[in-house]
Amino acid sequence: MSDLPLLTWALVLAALVLGILAGHFGWGKRWPGSSNNLHPDYLTGLDYLVTEQPDRALDMFLKLMDTNADTIETHFALGALYRRRGEVERAIRIHQNLLAREELASEHREQALLALAQDYLRAGVLDRAEGLFQQVSEVARLRVSALDALRGVYERQHDWQQALGTYRQLARIKAAPARTVAAHYLCELASLAIERGDIDNARALLRDAREEAAPFPRAALLGAQIAEREAQPDLAVRQLRQALTESPTLLQEELPHLLKLVGHEQRDAILAELVQQAGSRDLGELKRLVFAAIAAGLGSAPPLRASIEKVFSQDATLQAVWQDAPAPPERLALEIGALLAQAEKYRCNECGFSGRSFYWHCPACHSWDSFEAYAIVKLR
Repeated sequence: MSDLPLLTWALVLAALVLGILAGHFGWGKRWPGSSNNLHPDYLTGLDYLVTEQPDRALDMFLKLMDTNADTIETHFALGALYRRRGEVERAIRIHQNLLAREELASEHREQALLALAQDYLRAGVLDRAEGLFQQVSEVARLRVSALDALRGVYERQHDWQQALGTYRQLARIKAAPARTVAAHYLCELASLAIERGDIDNARALLRDAREEAAPFPRAALLGAQIAEREAQPDLAVRQLRQALTESPTLLQEELPHLLKLVGHEQRDAILAELVQQAGSRDLGELKRLVFAAIAAGLGSAPPLRASIEKVFSQDATLQAVWQDAPAPPERLALEIGALLAQAEKYRCNECGFSGRSFYWHCPACHSWDSFEAYAIVKLR
């Protein structure tokens, strides 16, 4: 359901249709045989809206809309409005209605094809959207919009080779997004190559990814995966350390993996190094390390005791809990760790989507590099 109340939606549509009538007939011109300025079918359409019969209202409005230069933009505005509301079937009807008109000018036909492709994309009908975007991408003035949308289709299909190829086309006309997007496509392809056991190809793809974007922690993580696969734990540790230095936001995801690789004997030494590194930056990074360690069950590790106390005493929420708690910070850390285990650990900073799993590519808004460690827990 839409967030807009029905009456508001009716008024929005009314404004659009008034634009049609004003443009085509002129204000003040009366309809033949009528004492009013508005066509009776228009008033009937509004009545259908108010009585919650939107399909009948749409039929009525489509009859009123002639496809001339005065009204064509209103078709597109109405279709876009339906699409934004999630009423994609109605948007599709409007754009198909346009394309059925033989007298439609070529530039308007091309725009209608693009709009229909966007409708199919919103509806999740990816094969139809793909075909239409490919068709529209041959039109010079719509090429950038169509190619960028086509890139999004390939992302959703996980067709990373096609996504990379489309990215390259956009780059040639200087309309590509950030180069980190191409680096992610290369890492996706490298990950598939690792799964196939094609390590040489995976390494080549990771080199290409680093050429696209440096530093690029995801490439270091996949390099660590290759090193671990080939029984090179020291190299894997170096790669993981590199990734965590380049992107401390990965601590919650990768700290347990790093400590597993170094073994219990080196655990405290690694934690001490990480504490020193985080402490030399800011409290936010130290807090991130503390919570990653607590989530990994390391709340009682000796190198973290002073850091836990510092974070708990300087964070407003944690300070209140810590001061009221009869248990020492180590005990409270264990309690919080148990709560964190049940919490949503990550959140997209673009759309707010949250969950327990980490994604490089947000499944909700399709942004790259937007997931951050995050937890919502009730401390008391």
